[in-house]
Amino acid sequence: MSDLDEGEFDYAAAYEGLLEFLYLTPAGIVKFAVDGMIDMANPAAAQLLMPLATDGDMSNLYRLLRSIVPDLQMHVKRYQPDAGQIFDQMQILIPASKITLMLDINKINATTFMAVVQDITDLTLARREVVQRTESQRLLASVFMRINTPALVVRADGFVLLSNKAFQTFMGYDSVGVAGLNVSALLPPDRNGAAQAAHSQQMLDGRSYSLLTTVELRDGHRVQVVINSSILVEAEVKQLRVITLTEGFGAGPPGMGSTRVRQVEVLDLGPIRNAIGADWARLSARGLALVEQELRRVLGLENVFKPGKGDSFIIWFIDTNQSRNAELLDQAAQAVRRVFMTEFGPKVRAYVEAVEKLDEQRAHRRRESDLVK
Repeated sequence: MSDLDEGEFDYAAAYEGLLEFLYLTPAGIVKFAVDGMIDMANPAAAQLLMPLATDGDMSNLYRLLRSIVPDLQMHVKRYQPDAGQIFDQMQILIPASKITLMLDINKINATTFMAVVQDITDLTLARREVVQRTESQRLLASVFMRINTPALVVRADGFVLLSNKAFQTFMGYDSVGVAGLNVSALLPPDRNGAAQAAHSQQMLDGRSYSLLTTVELRDGHRVQVVINSSILVEAEVKQLRVITLTEGFGAGPPGMGSTRVRQVEVLDLGPIRNAIGADWARLSARGLALVEQELRRVLGLENVFKPGKGDSFIIWFIDTNQSRNAELLDQAAQAVRRVFMTEFGPKVRAYVEAVEKLDEQRAHRRRESDLVK
């Protein structure tokens, strides 16, 4: 007679069944901590990774893969989401052998990570025999790899398929450390939500966009760049994107001296929030609602905008006319200041006066630029 009451779930039996599955599955499965220490590895994983343990020590995944993927620990550490896939189908060629492994890494939570390792040697050889690139394809691939502009080819779900030499040099990574990596691990936290909003909008309408942001190099330095993203013409169904990086221009926020406008812009209300101080928590809901009404009036129905994170608004300009968009961005920034001047008066007056002075200087530079043209 069973010790369990009728209808009661046997968790112990389920756990034993799960362990049996993990140990019998042909795919290598490794559970490891944020520091790389391996908590569990099934026999398949041990067999596949054993050739990498030249000293016989298989206690740490980062140490095992250090000679092949030296930046693995850094990528895992910099992956910002609470959970998700960090590497997808990353291919690893074991030194001094013809064995090719495929590595997937998932973040389960802040302290637990899972890696799946598979031997794809036969599949890789078959692909090499079946897939034959045309001369034009080889030429395009050569151009992509040799251009001086840092560039990536990224899948719709954000995993990197290919990076060129300029990107690797600029960021400080090698090709092995980038291919198969989630692009989120290359960027700092998306503070305003602008990058995610731009990506989502591009998936809807297929339009190219540019966005001023900051990237973190391998050595820890942060550099301001403009990300330019376009969907490949021949890949609409798969929605493969080409992302290029160019030196950041007009780094100041709207109304603070910026001279050029990207396709995606962020109106950050942080300075106004700081000027209002302790009253912001009480007054912000009404202020943001009024700002949203004014922005809709200024930007019209043709442009896309939405509230961002941390008291900001994200604007997506549909028109590619930079001069027109610069005017709209100025009007939007003025509308924001007008709302808070009207509602909250003296507390933001000093901030607004300083901004308007910079606006005058920027308008003067723009007029001079137009005369030169």
